[in-house]
Amino acid sequence: MTKNEIKAFRQFLEERSVMLMFSHNYRIGHLTVNPASLKDYLEQAKAESVIPQAFVYPQGIYGKDFWLAIHQEWIARVRGIRDEQAAQHCLGTLDLEIIEVGQSSHSFGLPKDTCSLNIKGTGHRLTLNMAHSKMVNKKLATHLLLTRNRQTGDVVLMFNRERGIELKFRRGTSSLQINNAELAHRLEELLVLDVRQEYFLLHIEVLAETRDFLLFKVGNR
Repeated sequence: MTKNEIKAFRQFLEERSVMLMFSHNYRIGHLTVNPASLKDYLEQAKAESVIPQAFVYPQGIYGKDFWLAIHQEWIARVRGIRDEQAAQHCLGTLDLEIIEVGQSSHSFGLPKDTCSLNIKGTGHRLTLNMAHSKMVNKKLATHLLLTRNRQTGDVVLMFNRERGIELKFRRGTSSLQINNAELAHRLEELLVLDVRQEYFLLHIEVLAETRDFLLFKVGNR
């Protein structure tokens, strides 16, 4: 296993309160093909089989069935870690430039893969459709960063939990509404919208999703 996998495995065993038990079982009953040192074993083992190929299962309540159940939990953890790593790699390949937007002090039935933008009067508002609003809510995102891909020029909305425009989910509404005049004007400029119009139906699609970020690409239909 890699150093990160070993660290994650040890943390997993600690969380399950079986680290000492695993070490003891390995010390007194490791398979003969394995090295005597647990450290050496972890370095050569594969994450998917590190538990079932470690030692001879002891008898009793903490025997084969117990360790196979722990093994299944660990496999689920491994898959989650690798999915997160793949998503982080995808995010890392996107050359995004953050466009600073300052803080600002009802739309229904938007078609799939669309969001709406009002840029006139007092209603400077970006509204997501119901499906994407649910994704943002499920992600527990609290802020929005407006970004642009330096290579392609694509405009990307980055929902996160730390930086950007603060999000406020209103009770009784099924779509996330972001009232921010500066955001509306920056989108107008970046998407080269017709300033004679007041309302735009924009195309939006999921670009990437990680544990901490949710990215949507926005474009002028």
